[in-house]
Amino acid sequence: MAAVQLAPGQTFDGQKLYQHVRAWLPAYATPHFIRIQDAMEVTSTFKLMKTRLVREGFNVGIVVDPLFVLDSRAQSFRPLTAEMYQAVCEGTWRL
Repeated sequence: MAAVQLAPGQTFDGQKLYQHVRAWLPAYATPHFIRIQDAMEVTSTFKLMKTRLVREGFNVGIVVDPLFVLDSRAQSFRPLTAEMYQAVCEGTWRL
């Protein structure tokens, strides 16, 4: 998973990100989930706080931020729905 913060005034485009990731990253480094955050949590020494991100994972029942999943068939990052989350957990959605 990659947690990102969009620049002010920017919107998320799943198809453009998919094309960029496929062009520039090897397959093993491609994130399967994208989490859009309003602000990144940091410590007093400006280190990213990852414990909450790890604890919440990509569970759509817990995470309040927008979540997107890599859909190779659609060649895009699509919004992660409860049905898609269940399919991923059951192993019927191939990542």
